[in-house]
Amino acid sequence: MAIRQSDVTEAALAVLQRDGLDALSLRSVADHLGVRHNTVRWHVDTKAHLLELMSDRVLAGCTTPPLPDLPLERARTLYRRLREALRACRDGARLLGGIFTTGPETLAFAEKAIATFIEAGRRPREATWLHWSAFYFALGLTTEEQADRHDRSANLEQALSGGAYPTLAAVAAHLVSDDFDQRFEYGLDAILRGSAAAHSPRA
Repeated sequence: MAIRQSDVTEAALAVLQRDGLDALSLRSVADHLGVRHNTVRWHVDTKAHLLELMSDRVLAGCTTPPLPDLPLERARTLYRRLREALRACRDGARLLGGIFTTGPETLAFAEKAIATFIEAGRRPREATWLHWSAFYFALGLTTEEQADRHDRSANLEQALSGGAYPTLAAVAAHLVSDDFDQRFEYGLDAILRGSAAAHSPRA
């Protein structure tokens, strides 16, 4: 069976969805495709390269029209789509974390986001750093959301029981909140509105 690099990428995402990131390997992808290990290596020379291709594929569709006309609402839509793309993929946030790729989907997302912030009046460096802030916030929160959170409340309660951290003890319920939708919207709003306030006429 003749396979393409895109077939390898799709197979790798299927293995990821079934078995998780820790179980992913070039050999497991070859087994999924029913081909020899060397056949996969012909298209993807290393696991690092495979992870780059996969992470780029996860972002497919995030910039697809329609998008809002107003720049900051467009930005909200982009990062909401990013989070949904990460959540739709098992270990999606871990997959993208620490990966630097120049794949077309990754570049398209950065292009659209940074251009949106420049349209909203940000200087090029500010627009780029604002994109980083929102992107890595989405990655970090989704990493927590997708992690095994078993016994988090009990462990935190025990750690705070000695009275050495009174502020943390008072807000403990918020520290382990599983309302990730509200936490995401709050954080994204803080990033976008904070940037807007910093560039208001009174700033």
